Amino acid sequence: MSSVYRIGGGVMSTKTETSDRDVIVRLRRVEGQIRGIQRMVEEERGCEQMLTQLMAVRASIDQIGLLLMEGHIEGCLLKDLRADPERLQELRETLKMWARFGLLPGAAMPWESGSSEG
Repeated sequence: MSSVYRIGGGVMSTKTETSDRDVIVRLRRVEGQIRGIQRMVEEERGCEQMLTQLMAVRASIDQIGLLLMEGHIEGCLLKDLRADPERLQELRETLKMWARFGLLPGAAMPWESGSSEG
């Protein structure tokens, strides 16, 4: 099976196969959650219940995005980087931390604060 996000071309590693399966399982779970929300709308269930389910779907999609981002970091950004292994590991951890805890969509960038200091 070939994945759009698969790193490193046609060579499959156990890690990549595991990641593929994990992403597919998570996507199928989200698909089921979405169908559940559709049923809730059709059954005119309470807004609070539907919003709770929507928040769960968003959290799941965020986790899938992190898996894909970590695969990209490992397989594309750092794949052929020649550097001291210790420094490379520091960079790897920093990029993963940025992907996991980076700015939220719509959050203001520090340089976009509107103040004219300097």
